[in-house]
Amino acid sequence: MAGGAEAKVVAVADGDKGYFRQFCEYMKRDTKGVEIAAYTLSGVLFVIAYKKIRPITRFGKPSDIPRHFIREQLPQYGRVQKIEPSIQSGPLLLIKHRPPLNLTPWSSKTLPVKVAGVEINANGYSWLQSVVTDRSITFIPVKETDASGTDYAECRVYFYDRSSDGKSSRKVDVGHALVSLGFAKLNVTVVPKEKIPKHDVLKRQTQHYLQTLAKTESIAKDRRVGVWQQSLPPKIWPALVWQSAVDSLVRRVTPASHQLPELVR
Repeated sequence: MAGGAEAKVVAVADGDKGYFRQFCEYMKRDTKGVEIAAYTLSGVLFVIAYKKIRPITRFGKPSDIPRHFIREQLPQYGRVQKIEPSIQSGPLLLIKHRPPLNLTPWSSKTLPVKVAGVEINANGYSWLQSVVTDRSITFIPVKETDASGTDYAECRVYFYDRSSDGKSSRKVDVGHALVSLGFAKLNVTVVPKEKIPKHDVLKRQTQHYLQTLAKTESIAKDRRVGVWQQSLPPKIWPALVWQSAVDSLVRRVTPASHQLPELVR
């Protein structure tokens, strides 16, 4: 009995080897079919990768940005060419988007970008012109085009500010900088964290960003800076003196490279 079982196993193994040899011989004979199959598979994988990554696409309008870039909050990179005034939407950053493979550096196409969640005043416009123009930035779209119906992309915008010695740098959030200086104020409703579905990555990250903006605005109001200096009643003098002393102390102990430029007139 044992010998019969072993014979069956050997026969099966020989059969498997026979099929494998037949397959190898077929592949050797039918080289054209193999090449077609390989090229087809490579083409399909390339198309999938291109749609996922868009390695050479330079964005020039909001509809160019793939929806999964927005849903997955994928950072994009570029340089601010200029700040364009707009009566309806406020200042727009005209960004020369830089794709992963920048094969068309000579292109003059720019993407209009609005800083998400804030309404920027005239001082904010001047600050953007002085500080952000001609600077390399990172931007993350936060709203799909179909939902906004606008001709600009609404984004969170960051840049890295290097120290004078070039040894260190810090990340500056443009929206937070404008709000902290009183050059912009929050213009959207903040949704409580517990009301946001856990699976909605876009909404959770966007609302976290807006919640931190709201905290920054509360501090700016308390300090009566920028737009809040005239729109809110002045603080009583003991609180005003204390706040002035604290601000002066903070400016003295904070390195100049870590202080936000308030306004260049």
